[in-house]
Amino acid sequence: MLRLDLSNAPHWLHLMPDLRVQLNPLTTALMVAARNDDAVIALSEEASDEERALVFAKAIARIAILDWEGVGDVDGHTFPVSPDGIDALLDIYPVFEAFQLQYVSKGLLMDAEKKRLCALAKWEFGGGASYCAACAACAETCKNCPRQINRPLTLEGWQVWDLAQRMGGQLRVVPGAVLGWDLGAAMVLATALGVNTLVAAEFLPALEAVAVNALNDQIKTGGEHG
Repeated sequence: MLRLDLSNAPHWLHLMPDLRVQLNPLTTALMVAARNDDAVIALSEEASDEERALVFAKAIARIAILDWEGVGDVDGHTFPVSPDGIDALLDIYPVFEAFQLQYVSKGLLMDAEKKRLCALAKWEFGGGASYCAACAACAETCKNCPRQINRPLTLEGWQVWDLAQRMGGQLRVVPGAVLGWDLGAAMVLATALGVNTLVAAEFLPALEAVAVNALNDQIKTGGEHG
């Protein structure tokens, strides 16, 4: 099973022998900021996949890298962290490849897992459970069932999904509408259950928005699955 292996504190990552960088955790907010980087926005439609990957990696690195060890100028003097220095470092292919595999890929994995869980939440909180109950006589699991297609693929994803399903008793409601989850209580519950709190903080607001919309649609339609 894949693991997100996230931390909420800066950490050191070895990219090459005698070269390591200190990095901020790769959160969704950091990924979004990188996508809004001027260099990323300025990419032409004709840019190759390789060029796009390098420009995006540099945008992430300029935000993420806090410090480094093993980087020097042409005279061998220690070179301080700077945007130009980060760009030059990523132009070294083995460094770029290591940065992509060991750091960027985890952020992409988290984004993909979040999208799966949001799709699953839309299905489940929108009446999917009752829809599936009508198919209980099926001898085999439906291969096209949203519950199967969008199931979590990481341990952390399963933990957050289990947490989301426990939020039925933590709803903030007014007559005729659901306002949201008590996310403060959710984080306390996450801690008690041993769920990675950074992952929970990243995923739960997105799941809450989807779940609230689905539940309110259920209320409007009298509980009919759409």
